[in-house]
Amino acid sequence: MNNLLRVKCPNCQKVQDISGITTCQCGFNLEPQQGTVTLYRKGHPIGSGVGAGVYIDGQPFGHLAVTEAVTYSLPFGSHTFHMTMGMTRRCKDIVVTLSPEHPHAYLRGAVKMGFWSNTMILTLSSPAEMPQK
Repeated sequence: MNNLLRVKCPNCQKVQDISGITTCQCGFNLEPQQGTVTLYRKGHPIGSGVGAGVYIDGQPFGHLAVTEAVTYSLPFGSHTFHMTMGMTRRCKDIVVTLSPEHPHAYLRGAVKMGFWSNTMILTLSSPAEMPQK
């Protein structure tokens, strides 16, 4: 399992993985925020390999491949997570609140097959439920 630290540059709004990189291409200094949310996208028995778009607070935060995990660096407060896949925008959104007492959260995303359209389901998880490398 690959686990990246993903941030959005507050200056140019570009989403970047900051494994060792501390400066955005626009020159802005990228520093991790106070909290993190790790999102893992579960595999599907049918093998749907379409990338899922991740939106946090209505803003795009890149894509998530099947069985990929990404950690998002976010400020303390409440954040709404939404995922899209292929043509469908249906998702059971989830709100995560980060605070000094609870600076980390864990989410799992899964596809629920439907008759006309699939739905992405996001659920809270624990660190023990996240896949290990």
